Amino acid sequence: MVTIDFPPGRTDGSLLLQPNNSMSWRQNLLLLGLIATVSLTIAIGFYLAGAKAILPFSILEVIALSAGIYYCAWQRQRKELITFQKHQVTIQKGFYKPLTTHHYHRLWCQLIIREASHPWKSPSVHLRSHGKELELGSFLNRQDKLIVIDRLKKLLGNAYMA
Repeated sequence: MVTIDFPPGRTDGSLLLQPNNSMSWRQNLLLLGLIATVSLTIAIGFYLAGAKAILPFSILEVIALSAGIYYCAWQRQRKELITFQKHQVTIQKGFYKPLTTHHYHRLWCQLIIREASHPWKSPSVHLRSHGKELELGSFLNRQDKLIVIDRLKKLLGNAYMA
């Protein structure tokens, strides 16, 4: 998802990049609860019938599924904020707060677009200045990356296909 915040007619503003959130945390918990209930009900039935080895594996399955859902929900909190000022481009990457901050001089900043190796994949977007290169929006889908590429071409004016 791309959120563009630029006042009309100005080139100072920001782009907020974040993954699409298809399900809320509550919906993930409901799905986990449903799957855990069905799995553990079947496992308890087998346990009562005498197959005692099934219950521990069912519990491990629910624990692994819980860990996977938590990891995916945590990754959905990833954000990249690209701020354009008169002479500087600032990129902040993080989850709930900025973990890394990169500063580039706007005049020397180049937009590098690398075409995808397969038609189903999306191109990669990089900013380069003085030998430092940084990929933007690696988690975005193809449509959102094309929006970012279009906006960055207008803001920076120097895009290179690699």
